Amino acid sequence: MTIRRHGAGTGRVLAVMVSALFWGIAPSANAGALRILPVRIEMAAEKQFCSLTIANDDKAPATVQVRGFGWRKDANGIDLLDPDGGPVVNPSILSIPGGSSRLVRCSLPARSGSREESYRLIIDELPMATVAPGTVRTLLRISMPIFRAPSGAAPLLRWSVGKGADGRRTLILFNQGDRHVQVTAIDMTPAGAGGKVTRLDRGFYLLAGGRIDLPLESPDSDAISGVQVETATGPLAASTAVAER
Repeated sequence: MTIRRHGAGTGRVLAVMVSALFWGIAPSANAGALRILPVRIEMAAEKQFCSLTIANDDKAPATVQVRGFGWRKDANGIDLLDPDGGPVVNPSILSIPGGSSRLVRCSLPARSGSREESYRLIIDELPMATVAPGTVRTLLRISMPIFRAPSGAAPLLRWSVGKGADGRRTLILFNQGDRHVQVTAIDMTPAGAGGKVTRLDRGFYLLAGGRIDLPLESPDSDAISGVQVETATGPLAASTAVAER
């Protein structure tokens, strides 16, 4: 993964801020860059240690802070980060000279439970002591997922239609399996013959044991006969579940 820092004149932004590495896509530019490899980490259940490389292709030095968090999501798809349940990172603050790279090691907590565990590393570029006059600098923030799954783990998707607190119809998507799925879109087949499949273009992670409530626009959205989830690895059918509300 390459995060580019753009050259700038007066009043122009000198860097691109990245809040998450969901798609693994980087903006291009003609200036130096921070590179982080890999962009996500997947580990077997018996593994505890992992590592990543942060490279600074710019001429100027960069200082970076790396923090580990336990990671889950609420029903609205919001990330919930637990600083006490994440990986231990070494070093947690590192200075990278221009044209150099540094290795960062992480140690995951002891294994617990039979489902895949999910974590995130938050990588922040720290401010330099001085900034050139007449310029503005936006510092980088990168969020990297880490997954540790047992052998043979797989997602198991179910769906139902419910009603949110605001009274709107929602598609409730559950992952009752023991491995996450990276959703790119959802296709909903209406009940009855001749109905048109409705696509919900929405990208997110649905973690093992998690759920997400997705607002629906159609007043007839309770008349859904089937749901197919498009994922980063291909289509995945969801079976019906009992409505929760």
